Amino acid sequence: MKQLPAGLPAPDFELPTLDGGAFHLSQALSGGPVVLAFYKAACPTCQFTFPYLQKSGNSRIWAISQDEPEETRAFLKHFGIALPVLIDPHPYEVSREYGVEYVPAVFIIGQDGVIRTSDYGFSKDTLSKIAGHEMFPSDDGIPATRPG
Repeated sequence: MKQLPAGLPAPDFELPTLDGGAFHLSQALSGGPVVLAFYKAACPTCQFTFPYLQKSGNSRIWAISQDEPEETRAFLKHFGIALPVLIDPHPYEVSREYGVEYVPAVFIIGQDGVIRTSDYGFSKDTLSKIAGHEMFPSDDGIPATRPG
């Protein structure tokens, strides 16, 4: 199964938060659009992308870790990430529902529950959409994309 494309309804789900709570997508969407960012701590492209997600200033980003809580905490501490985090435990049921094959996988979900953007890897365009403004000057030397 390939990653779900924009235009489809986002599968609803509930996952545990890293701090022991629970996250339910449909409840979160009642407050506005949501960004879901699936990742693995050992992925170099995730390590490159997540600081930019943090810098985007979007308060509606939910990181979805495919790692154990201890490894997830170490990743967050090492890269200075303060995003709220969900744990998608093995066998990664939510990741499979979204067709995640490569990480980072990023979905922007509209308040109506429809996927507005579906992307993977590092993408300046997607990060700028998440931020709501152009995040990168044209001469910054950073590639426009980087595969996951």
